[in-house]
Amino acid sequence: MFGINKILKNDLTLEEKIKISNFKKIDNKVIEYLIEKFSNLYIEILGDYNGSLFDLMHSGRLLGWCWQTTESVIVFLNDDDYIERGNLYLDKYNPKYYHSWICFKYADIEYVLDPCLNLLCKKKYYDKIFRPEIMGKVISKDVKEELIRQIKLPKKENNIEENEHLKLFMRTFFNNKYMEEKKDEVIVYGPEDANTPLYRNGAGYKMEIEDNKIKKMTVHYYNIDC
Repeated sequence: MFGINKILKNDLTLEEKIKISNFKKIDNKVIEYLIEKFSNLYIEILGDYNGSLFDLMHSGRLLGWCWQTTESVIVFLNDDDYIERGNLYLDKYNPKYYHSWICFKYADIEYVLDPCLNLLCKKKYYDKIFRPEIMGKVISKDVKEELIRQIKLPKKENNIEENEHLKLFMRTFFNNKYMEEKKDEVIVYGPEDANTPLYRNGAGYKMEIEDNKIKKMTVHYYNIDC
């Protein structure tokens, strides 16, 4: 087994790096903390998969959905936790993998949760292993505020039925019953700027908001450039 420091001297595969990262034992209290934080988050991927964050994370279903996932997950964490976006060195075949991941603190130790690569480790290990080139950063508070703002917009300003491209896609691939169930979703948008709260998202959201805080949320990922 390679140690963390030896990664800098050896060109390991992504699979080897993930094994090494996850091999470094995480305190069970950190895992319990995250499970509690995300207990009211439910994710649907296209019409194919659905479940809790950790169910989908461990099954590898979140790969390729980093923008939507990090922006959905971060709102359940503390206001000063944050998303980083940029290039990772996965291996020699993927030296600049454009990606996003979550950084959070627990008991004054900083960790990285990377749901799409199925990783949870201390940030110092993540940075050594993947050598991130940071291109954008946004704190949880800003993502929460922007997500709530878009959810509360009048339907005519921000609604699935207003997007003809997306509406055609939905009607082509999903039946009328499914469309009826999804009619109350709000599709969110953001500018092409890696430092903005909702970047490359385009997911559909339904949520319960109390005292301007997100209490419960269902997010639905759509594989379409809308």
